[in-house]
Amino acid sequence: MAPSKISFAVQDENFRVDTRRSRSRSKMRAQFRHVMAVAAGMLPLMALFVYLMSFRRLPIERPPYHRLSLIFLAAGMVALMFYAWARAEKIRRREKSARNREQKYRDRQAAAQAELARKREALHTPPTTPKGE
Repeated sequence: MAPSKISFAVQDENFRVDTRRSRSRSKMRAQFRHVMAVAAGMLPLMALFVYLMSFRRLPIERPPYHRLSLIFLAAGMVALMFYAWARAEKIRRREKSARNREQKYRDRQAAAQAELARKREALHTPPTTPKGE
C-alpha cells in the first residue's frame, strides 16, 4: 500500500514561524535563563580550574593565569546577576498573570451575579397594565 500524500503547512516551502507570538518570546526568555544559569555555574568553575592549574607553572608565569581566573570569576558574577534578573522577571510576569486571571474571574462572577439578580427581579415584578384601561 502506497503512503498517502498528506501535506502539512510546515512542509510548505513558504512556511514561516510567527515569532511575534508570546509563546515564542517565552521560549526565548527560557533559553536566555538557561544560558545564564549554565554560564553562572561554568565560569566560576573555569576560574577555579585555571587558578589551580596555574600552580603547575613557574611562580613567575602565574600572574597572567591569576588575572584570567579573576576575569572568569567576574564574568560568572555578571552572568549570575543577569540570571537573577531573568528569574525575578519570570516571577513578576507569573504574579501579574495570576492577578489578571483572578480579576477576570471576579469580573465574570460579578457579571453572573448581576445577570441572576436581573432575572430574579424580572420574575418577581408583576406585569404593569396601562393606566388608561
